[in-house]
Amino acid sequence: MVLSLVALGIGIYFMVAQLQATLALVLVIVGPILTVLWIVLLVKKINPTIKTLSQQEAVLQGQIDKFTGEAYGQMQALNNLFYDGMSSAIMKKTIPLINLDLMFDSRRHDYLVTKFGLGDFQDPNRSALYVQSGDINGNPFYICNDLIHTLGSKTYTGSLTISWSERVYVNGKWVTQHRTQVLTASVEKPCPYYSEQPYLIYGNEAAPDLIFSREDSDAEKMSEKQIESHVNRKIKKMERLARKSINVGSNFTVMGNEEFEVLFNAPNRNNETQFRLLFTPLAQRQLLALMKDKTVGFGDEFDFIKHKMINKIVPHFLRMFQLGVTAPYFRGYDFDEMRKRFVDYNDAYFRHLYFSLAPVLAIPLYQQHKPHEYIYRDVYKSYVCFYEHEHIANSMNETNFKHPLSATRNILKTSTVKSGNFCDTIQVTAYGYKTVARTEYISRLGGDGRSHMVPVNWTEYIPVEKATMVDVKIAPAQEEKTAYDKVKQMVEDLRSGQASKQNVFMLGCFAAYIVDKKVQ
Repeated sequence: MVLSLVALGIGIYFMVAQLQATLALVLVIVGPILTVLWIVLLVKKINPTIKTLSQQEAVLQGQIDKFTGEAYGQMQALNNLFYDGMSSAIMKKTIPLINLDLMFDSRRHDYLVTKFGLGDFQDPNRSALYVQSGDINGNPFYICNDLIHTLGSKTYTGSLTISWSERVYVNGKWVTQHRTQVLTASVEKPCPYYSEQPYLIYGNEAAPDLIFSREDSDAEKMSEKQIESHVNRKIKKMERLARKSINVGSNFTVMGNEEFEVLFNAPNRNNETQFRLLFTPLAQRQLLALMKDKTVGFGDEFDFIKHKMINKIVPHFLRMFQLGVTAPYFRGYDFDEMRKRFVDYNDAYFRHLYFSLAPVLAIPLYQQHKPHEYIYRDVYKSYVCFYEHEHIANSMNETNFKHPLSATRNILKTSTVKSGNFCDTIQVTAYGYKTVARTEYISRLGGDGRSHMVPVNWTEYIPVEKATMVDVKIAPAQEEKTAYDKVKQMVEDLRSGQASKQNVFMLGCFAAYIVDKKVQ
């Protein structure tokens, strides 16, 4: 079609220009003929073929949908067995020593705060994307992945091309030369940044006054020869530091195991006696094996911060793994694919969770020490703590909470409004930013001797927030049902009332329902 029209156009051009008359005549005659033939071919052949293929595609798609539906029907019984929290249940059965909770309730949180000194402050710049609590021999812990907001700055750059003419003397005469120059300017403006940080909080009464911090040494990336060279080089600095510490009233002394001293690298410890009590020769050997491991675990990919009875482990390898996978991830219609996905994920889940706990499991005193009895309060403000509330909110569709003008990620913070009858009513406040395009003009001196205003486009981030009321129903523990059945029943009860199907969200042993929204 296109070629025929081109031929016709060229022929007409040649005739008008009186060039190559014979060729022009041929093209003028052939062009319309090709056009007619193309139209006939399109109507008689191509269009019916396209229609036939479309009908065949529809038939094939119908057969695919039918067989896929039958396959899902055959797998329905298996799909119904998957539930949120299955991976933690498997881990709990595999290693009974590590007890994983169904929910991070207020009792567990109060225990960490009151008994072990965990700070109860809700950081407005952090929100829990995932949380899993539990205990080891009665010593509580929780693993959390936080979304962190920081307000930094961003540099924006703009440019302006200028041109001018000037007279110059060249080879004995004056000539005019045209010149151009690109002027640039930049401005620095506030900009929000978001990152994720997984970490473990573990409470233990052993060495209750000890404070120290250490960062990963990347020992797993070094050979034994490199480690030996690294230790020989660093131990001399530590020995000098130990001598200087005497003058400043510190009791830091180098341990006999120089390899552990260098690789663990915690010279900022405040209590030498409790440090040595905690890190016995057995603990040192086990931690060194953990840090130098290149095959089974992740090596020395963790930071360790201890503040009295609270231990914080930051496992960097958790950044690359999603702990909070829900039941739909495992469901499907292909048994072999489902089995592979289930086995692969749970193997990885076990490995990541176990080696997150490994630094505290490697310390014998922590495993030998059981906490003293603690008297819990009779009444708490909510059934579950704010970490779990944030986890639930972040697991729901973000569009339910974010301000309609928000153009960034949102930090979701929660507060309890009321609690009772196995239901926490919470207010979820989403904090984000709307963006406004701005232009700032910066004066720059050009090569023409004049000042020029260089435009720099930048983005202004203006805080916005929206509050949403959410009911979080908790499955009662005393009922003779599985957590999945209890939550499913709660969802059906909610949907039979004022809640629509789209507004009810299931997660583990929770069913959440959006009640009200307020935009600010």
